Amino acid sequence: MLADRLRGQILGNEMRPGEPLRSEATLIAETGFSRGTVREALRLLESDGLIEIRRGPHGGIRVAEPDLSQVTRSLALLLTLSGTTMRAFSEFRQLVEPAAAAAAARTATEEQRGWLLALANAGSPRNGSWEPSIEFHEALGVCSNNEIVRLVIAAFGQELTWHVPGEQLSLRDMEETRRAHRSIAQAVAAGDADRASKAMVRHLQQFERVLAANGRLDQPVLPPERWLST
Repeated sequence: MLADRLRGQILGNEMRPGEPLRSEATLIAETGFSRGTVREALRLLESDGLIEIRRGPHGGIRVAEPDLSQVTRSLALLLTLSGTTMRAFSEFRQLVEPAAAAAAARTATEEQRGWLLALANAGSPRNGSWEPSIEFHEALGVCSNNEIVRLVIAAFGQELTWHVPGEQLSLRDMEETRRAHRSIAQAVAAGDADRASKAMVRHLQQFERVLAANGRLDQPVLPPERWLST
């Protein structure tokens, strides 16, 4: 109850990150709740990312901005525990990411277009790192300039970070991914929404074919045995 009340005050009053919240002692005096209850309510808000609690003489309770990484990790764990298959994950991506690419082609700023092109050309598949590839997809969400699209794509960033490096992809697979990203980025830079969308569809379908060839489509996104090796 207290956590809900405080959450409502923070959001309803549009309190900004850095603004102080009433102290633990003040909350106890105002509400009549025990110290344990107040601390548990504050712990819930802290786990939501809504507040930050600092100890010491210069400490206190301040409003914070929720960290997206908390959401991405929780979602990745939920998908793992529910046994979500690669097929379902791939279908989701093919619904969302082509639309994001088209939106980016229509709305991206010149700076964003240049950023996306730089990411598409960054690194080399020979170094075995998939970080630029994953970052490219998250950047595309940013370039859509739609906050919901950005958050949805970013929320699955942790899932990609965890599953892609373990897919035993070949150097050829990595080079095809890089070429696909360049094609998408070039279409976005040219402002061609239809071409950007189709390029993304081709990219995701090609990746799905690779997963199918490896027998992965009907397996969990993150198989249990992969956790045992980490």
